[in-house]
Amino acid sequence: MKVTIYNTGSGGYLREMALSQIFPSGWEIHNSRMSNSSTSFNKENSSYDYQDIRDDRVYTYFSLGIGKTKTFVVNLNATYDGKYYLPSILCEAMYDNSISSVKNGKWVEVVRN
Repeated sequence: MKVTIYNTGSGGYLREMALSQIFPSGWEIHNSRMSNSSTSFNKENSSYDYQDIRDDRVYTYFSLGIGKTKTFVVNLNATYDGKYYLPSILCEAMYDNSISSVKNGKWVEVVRN
């Protein structure tokens, strides 16, 4: 899953931002830090301050300059066929309730090829 965040500049330089991604139970998060392969490191993900990878969710913390864009990639495996609800994606400033963005959730279907 690829998420791109853009700072329009209306809130100034964005510090202490939190990107929250929760994934359906039929999907498995691939944590590349657990792999011994140097090719598993994704350069697009190197621009965060801290990333917390759990069983079903990923929290990414970062700052973002005015007019700048950051893209974060989470590698996923579809583990079970079925219809799942993909929850909304939330990006917000941790200490300023006036700065936030939400991408609505939706139903997704995993089918075997």
